[in-house]
Amino acid sequence: MIAYDFVSAAPQSLDELQTEIIVLPFFSDERPLCGATGLIDWRLSGALSRKLMAGYLDGHFGEKALVTAPPKLKSEGLLLVGLGASTAFDTGVAQRACSVIAEALTEAKVSTVALTLPGRSMGLLPALDSMQLWLAASPSDGPLEEISIIERAEEHRALDSLFDGLRRRSESPLD
Repeated sequence: MIAYDFVSAAPQSLDELQTEIIVLPFFSDERPLCGATGLIDWRLSGALSRKLMAGYLDGHFGEKALVTAPPKLKSEGLLLVGLGASTAFDTGVAQRACSVIAEALTEAKVSTVALTLPGRSMGLLPALDSMQLWLAASPSDGPLEEISIIERAEEHRALDSLFDGLRRRSESPLD
């Protein structure tokens, strides 16, 4: 079973993340980069923005790029995942994006991951909806042991209550 925790989308919290991979979904029309992706780009002195401007990445749906051993961060790498245009983003796109991310993590055979949920950088989907889509798509077997969800601190309580409800349901003798 995968253990989940929540990390604040704040510079100091992101600096302290110790994971194998930080997954950062972003939109093709998201300039400048927003949310945790924007903060990490700022921490890396614009390295991600320079990759976008140089045309190495464009954010089309399903695009994946691995940036290894980013300086100034304690993670081993960043996985950038394209979401396509923000104007086309909806629950269906979010669901497909969660599947793309889950497949990439399974292929990477990592055990610890930090993840920004698709659509959250621009607030296009509520945190609870995003988390439920992720849980439906997340890998159920394999080496993945721990996922830190990067989210604004004010959303942590609602996400915790989601997990409490899931835990109670799984422990219920009536099921």
